[in-house]
Amino acid sequence: NNPLCGDEIDLQLRVDDDIIKEARFIGRGCSISQAAASMMTQLVKDKSIPQALALADRMSAMMQGDDGAARDKTLGELRALAGVSKFPVRIKCALLPWNALTDAVKP
Repeated sequence: NNPLCGDEIDLQLRVDDDIIKEARFIGRGCSISQAAASMMTQLVKDKSIPQALALADRMSAMMQGDDGAARDKTLGELRALAGVSKFPVRIKCALLPWNALTDAVKP
C-alpha cells in the first residue's frame, strides 16, 4: 500500500514453470496506481519471472526520468505514464503495483 495517498493493491498471480500465466489485482486508490496496475497485469501475462522483473526495473527507470526507458517499446502502454516522473509525490503511486509484483516473485 501507499500511505501517502491511500492506494492499496492486492496482486494475485498464477505462475506455472516460472511463467506468469495470470495476473490480476484488486485495488483502490488514485487513477495512477489503478492504471499502472491494470496495464502491468496485461504486460506481464505470459512473461517469465526474470522478464517481469526486468520490466519492473525499466518501469522504475522511467519513473526516475530515464528517457531511454520512456522510449522502450517493451513497456507498451505504460509509456503513457512517463510524465508521472515530473511529479515525485506520484511516483510511488505508479510503482506500487510493480513493487507488489517484485515482492511476490522474489524468493
